Amino acid sequence: MTSASLHAIGRNGELRLGFARRAGHTALVENYSRPPLQVMRAIPDAADCLCVYVLSPTGGVVQGDRYTIHIDVGEEAHALFTTQSATKVYRMPEGCAEQTIRINVERGAVFEFVPDAAILFADADLRQSIEVTLHPGAMALIYEIVMPGRLASGEHLRFRRYTNRLTVRDDLGLLLYDAAQIEPASDNLSAIGKLENFTCWGSAYLVGDLAAHNINAAAFCEAHREILERKDAIGGLSPLYRNGVCARMLSKRLETIYAGFDGLRQIMRTRYMGLPHAPLRK
Repeated sequence: MTSASLHAIGRNGELRLGFARRAGHTALVENYSRPPLQVMRAIPDAADCLCVYVLSPTGGVVQGDRYTIHIDVGEEAHALFTTQSATKVYRMPEGCAEQTIRINVERGAVFEFVPDAAILFADADLRQSIEVTLHPGAMALIYEIVMPGRLASGEHLRFRRYTNRLTVRDDLGLLLYDAAQIEPASDNLSAIGKLENFTCWGSAYLVGDLAAHNINAAAFCEAHREILERKDAIGGLSPLYRNGVCARMLSKRLETIYAGFDGLRQIMRTRYMGLPHAPLRK
């Protein structure tokens, strides 16, 4: 009997979410999932943002998994997408896993895409593509946070490949394109100008019609860059060439990156959007 190829182990997960403004509140009007992707019941926070948490019934991402996520945020809605916890990306001896995410944010809507970190186990190979379309008056906050191994087990930078491509477009065209392909075996990631002594990294992007929320990108960066200056970490804030802010951090602890990015998120919400303080429940 011929054994099945390891390439066929993975599953085709799909998630389609649609948010719309109904009776003065954001509602989840479309929710289709195919395991291993599924979500908990949507929960509004204290700022009346509707929060959706992704579950991982299989415990993590395995070789051959192919995930497709489509999210549509209707006019004037405010929605948030996050994970229940960090996403474990397991060993993949013969193949890879792929995730494709498409996000559409309609006029005047706000969308927060703030997953916890991806933890890349030894021999993991994850390839991800995120495409975001922003309509006039729309704004999005997007996180990408990576832990390159199980540090408590002495596993650091032993994943095989991590590929991430983020593309954001608005009505004027390309707003942001950030692509990386990281292969520790062929690159000295601990070198000066790369990770140096740090063990994890993260990027956060605030993009869209910032002026609609009284945000000037250059002034925002100048006023709030100290939020990323934390012990055992380095970070910085930079304005994009138009309609955007980029935050990057290197740290020895995931919690430090979470705290830095959450500080920026809360300032965005409370100081600029006039919303009440609403910590993300985990």
